[in-house]
Amino acid sequence: MAGLPPAWHVTSSFQPLYSVHSASLVGFEALARPVSASGEPVGPAEFLASRAEAGIPRIDREWRRTHLARFAAVDEGVGALHLNVHPKALSAESIDELREDIALHGIAPPRVCLEILEGPAPDEGRLARAVAACRALGVRVAIDGFGMANANVDRVARLVPDLVKVSRPALDAAAGLEQARRLLPSLVGLLHETGVQVAVTGLADAPAALCAIESGADIVQGFYFGGPRSGLTPDPMATELLCRLKRLHATSGADSLV
Repeated sequence: MAGLPPAWHVTSSFQPLYSVHSASLVGFEALARPVSASGEPVGPAEFLASRAEAGIPRIDREWRRTHLARFAAVDEGVGALHLNVHPKALSAESIDELREDIALHGIAPPRVCLEILEGPAPDEGRLARAVAACRALGVRVAIDGFGMANANVDRVARLVPDLVKVSRPALDAAAGLEQARRLLPSLVGLLHETGVQVAVTGLADAPAALCAIESGADIVQGFYFGGPRSGLTPDPMATELLCRLKRLHATSGADSLV
C-alpha cells in the first residue's frame, strides 16, 4: 500500500457509536491497525510518529481509502462512517480527494463524518477552510480527543463542528475519577451551549457509561457497548444495555453502580 513501508499493511476495524436519546446505533468509527511484516500490530499514533511529517497526508488518505473500501464491502445501510484525519493532512484539496473516494464507493456524503484528531495543525486557517469544504460537500465534522493537545475550546469555537468527542479515561486521568464525574456534566453543558452534539468515549464499564448518560451526552462509545470489529451488524445487547442504564438513571442514579 502506498505510504506504508515495504511488507507492511493496514487492517480496518469498526467500533460502534450509540445515540443515548434513541438508544440506537448511529455510526461506526473506522480504526486503522498497521501490521508489520512479522505480523505485529502497531498503534496508529506510534506508527505515524515514526514516519516523516511530509508522508502523513499520503498515509492518512491511504488509510481512509482502505476504510471506505472495507465499509462499502460490508455496509448494511445503518449508521454513519466516522473517519479519523490528522490535522496536518486536512485541507480543501484533501476534501476534493475525499469527494472522489466516497463517490467511487457509492457512499452518500451525509453518511460520512471526519473526526479531526487532537494534534496541531500547520495552519488553523487552512483547517477552517477544509471544514467549510466538508460542509459544502455534505460531510459532517467532529473534533476528537477534546481537552487534549489542540482539541480545545478555541478549536471548537473556530470550526463549530457537528460533534465533539470527550474521552472519559482521559478526563479521569487529568482530573481524578471523582472530580471528573462532577466536571463532566458541566463540560457537556458548555459544549451544548456552542450548538454541538457531544459524544463520551472510552466507556469500559457500567458506572462510566451511566455517568456519561447522566452528564447529558448525546452519543456513547466504548468497549462496554462494543469493541472494534470487522462487521457492521447492530448488536441488540448493546442497545439493551443502554436502555437499562437510561431506566436506572431515571430512578436511582449512578451511586448504585459505584
